[in-house]
Amino acid sequence: MPILTRTSEQPDLPRRGAVWSLTGHERELDANLIRLPAGDEIPAHLGAEVDTLIHVVRGSGTLVTDDGEEELAPGDLALLPRRTRRGFRAGADGLEYLTVHRRRQALRIGRREDLPAPGAD
Repeated sequence: MPILTRTSEQPDLPRRGAVWSLTGHERELDANLIRLPAGDEIPAHLGAEVDTLIHVVRGSGTLVTDDGEEELAPGDLALLPRRTRRGFRAGADGLEYLTVHRRRQALRIGRREDLPAPGAD
């Protein structure tokens, strides 16, 4: 299997946000490398309908959940169950972490009669 990216060799820009994302239409997983500059944060919010695995790649910071705060360092893994509150604060060196979760269904725009009935496959 080919290497998709080297997380240790990402460009300096963008300074904030997703600096890498898994691409391709025929996949069941989503993955993103998220970067937060020093002192920046993602406020606590309710997670999506998917379990999410977080792997800290570089820097340090804090994971904020309803259970409290956990310090993050390179190599740390965290499982964030679906629909749980989570937020991130970057430390003095910034924070980069990989998120991996089941691919969510894309939003579709259409007329109600064009959409399949709930539970239909």
